[in-house]
Amino acid sequence: MLKILSCIAVALAMTPAHALLIRGDRDDAEYLELATRYGSSVMLDAPDGGEGVLIAPRWVLTAAHIAKALQQVKPMPKLVFAGRGHEIESVFIHPDWNGGAPADLALVLLRGPVKAIAPTPIYRASDEAGKPVVIVGHGYTGRIGEKPLAGNRWDRRKRAAINTVDRVAPRTLELHIKGGDDASDLQGAATPGDGGGPAFIETPEGLFVAGIGCATEDTNADGIVGNVGDQEIYARVSAFAAWIEAAMLEVAAREADRLMGDSDRR
Repeated sequence: MLKILSCIAVALAMTPAHALLIRGDRDDAEYLELATRYGSSVMLDAPDGGEGVLIAPRWVLTAAHIAKALQQVKPMPKLVFAGRGHEIESVFIHPDWNGGAPADLALVLLRGPVKAIAPTPIYRASDEAGKPVVIVGHGYTGRIGEKPLAGNRWDRRKRAAINTVDRVAPRTLELHIKGGDDASDLQGAATPGDGGGPAFIETPEGLFVAGIGCATEDTNADGIVGNVGDQEIYARVSAFAAWIEAAMLEVAAREADRLMGDSDRR
């Protein structure tokens, strides 16, 4: 998935937001260990990779461009949580998504509930600015500032990194890749392999999903997407909470009606 995608209407070059580049002065094992704490994040295994996050027992939230690619796979791959595969029943892409709008969001409905992993609820507050977030992905890895896909390192191992929400727009969040003392101790940057990956916010009430990875801007125009100074764009989950809830309720109501009809026929 190396074609240029846009999550917002800008003229800057962008690439789909996927997995994690890591700091050159940190051990990869630290990023791998951090990722073990985020079991609700899952690899979708679309043709060019993809990530999602379990937000309810049967519902996975991801990016629309990943969900669209997933639909092209026949049959669609199972999603594996704690070693158990779960079949996909259907996919719901946000109606405002047109391949380049901020509404790069989709829901994946599973045939049965995930029981081994606790879902992470969506964030509904509007105070994301300045907060630390943990981003998660399974895709390509390497060091921040390296040439794109140096060594083609896609080991499909889950990594997590700590970044900050530097700018909030009505429907998107921006995470800036920083250098020197401004960078977090385990800063990371998105690379191809896991578009749709979650950005988690930790609150006194628990863990929430605040963003879904859309794209990374090559702000420096240096041909190294994911370098210091670049910006990562995430769909702002709080802005889409009403759509997410409505889609889930509609399916629940339809399934309840079907069960009632089956009962009446018996």
